[in-house]
Amino acid sequence: MPRSSDVLVYRNRTIADREERTLTADVYGPDSPPTGTGDPAETTEPARPLVVFVYGGAWETGSTGQFARWALDAVEEGFVAAEVSYRLGHEAPFPAQIEDVCEGIDWLTDRADEFGIDPDAVAVVGHSAGAHLALLAALSDDEFGRRTDIDAAVGVSGVYDLRADDHERAGESPPLFDGRPSAAELRRCSPITYVDDDTDADADAPPTLLLHGSEDSVVAPDQSARLADALEAAGNEVEYDAVAAADHVFLHSSYHYPAVRKQVFSFLREAL
Repeated sequence: MPRSSDVLVYRNRTIADREERTLTADVYGPDSPPTGTGDPAETTEPARPLVVFVYGGAWETGSTGQFARWALDAVEEGFVAAEVSYRLGHEAPFPAQIEDVCEGIDWLTDRADEFGIDPDAVAVVGHSAGAHLALLAALSDDEFGRRTDIDAAVGVSGVYDLRADDHERAGESPPLFDGRPSAAELRRCSPITYVDDDTDADADAPPTLLLHGSEDSVVAPDQSARLADALEAAGNEVEYDAVAAADHVFLHSSYHYPAVRKQVFSFLREAL
């Protein structure tokens, strides 16, 4: 797919220093960003919506760079894009992961002038464990310290209800926790909790797109279907697509990528 060379990439920008690791972000934008002075008269290009990508890896592996292709194409589609890092389960137990993602989102919008970001148009996109964190950030309001409003969310092949996750059924502990989690901990880390619980339900959840491969053998498609049903029942705007003949990592496959790219960016343009 043709792509112009007019993309400026800021790699490994430091977000925060944790005891376990330094949190970083890769930021992708046009090669003529605003000056950073905050003076609209000196801006070379209007501010763009921000898309924050959250990588997967079962909360055990993963790093920025997984969404590089997506981020480059996001700039082509008129967005500023970023990948943010987070501590893995063996480095720090939950809620460290979601706190790191929320801090990364806030760090980006705090630097809206530098990167040419419209802080009033922010989306999160995640895959697998990253979809879990992206939707948790979008649905949990300020539960985990996030200050930035999220205006759209996309989850691909995600785990959204750890209360019914295969780990629990098999008697195993999800790698988010140090030891066997309590029922309360599993509820707190499940995005669906913030939709289907009477005390937490929020009909103002952002427009949400959920994609899941029909042939996913890693995370059951029912995870996405049940979250979509809960969001719809609570009066939220949600789209769910079970992608035919697609596996767990279809969003990165050359076969599925053109159609998925079109679907995701069309949704984000409309939502933002």
